[in-house]
Amino acid sequence: MRMENSKVALITGGAKRIGESISRAFHAKGYEVLIHFNNSSDESENLEAELNGMRNNSCKTLYGNFFDKESTKGFSLDVLSATNRMDVLVNNASTFFPTRLEEASDDNLNNLFQINAFVPFFLIKSFAPLLKESLGSVINISDAMVGSGIKEYSLYAAAKASLESLTKSLSKELAPSIRVNCVAPGIILWPEVEELSDEDKDKLIKKTSLQRAGSPEDIANAVIMIHESNYMTGQILNVDGGRES
Repeated sequence: MRMENSKVALITGGAKRIGESISRAFHAKGYEVLIHFNNSSDESENLEAELNGMRNNSCKTLYGNFFDKESTKGFSLDVLSATNRMDVLVNNASTFFPTRLEEASDDNLNNLFQINAFVPFFLIKSFAPLLKESLGSVINISDAMVGSGIKEYSLYAAAKASLESLTKSLSKELAPSIRVNCVAPGIILWPEVEELSDEDKDKLIKKTSLQRAGSPEDIANAVIMIHESNYMTGQILNVDGGRES
């Protein structure tokens, strides 16, 4: 399958959780979607079958191990083989785990910065010609807690802060042809890497003005809105229910 006619959206980490909702939202808007996956092969296969069942040849999933430079380059080449157009790149793929100061390692630093900052930069560089041709946009996915800091997650927060800085700088460098923005989710889905007690979850929810957690669809709606807002670039949009610092 080669995507050539309809508008095309590429979503990294697009097979499950927030990424899946973003993939579904663009597909519902009539886009052909390219969905990157690494470990989520079953989820990506099921999602591809479902979306192609709705609209033939409208979804293609592509493997890429972003921890490996050659695999990342291969992924970019696979994307270019699958389409000669790109209207939006959503850098959603992420790693998230605690790095307490006394336990943090070089490998932790490399892991968190590689996926959360370095790979988005590389992908933007790789696909800038296509995005420029379509007057498209880049939407990076950060974290609403970055601005206030996250206890015991300093390297993750620093990596996402770097992503937000890249957003602002590249929005100037790639203007006027490509818009670059960022969506920063608050409490949407609970982490997979660390079990939180109901008490801890309740404490976090009570810090929001809306007194509830959000949904992946809330983030997908924000991503669509930003992409369709043609006079918005260089912005970090917090979607966090009015969370207090």
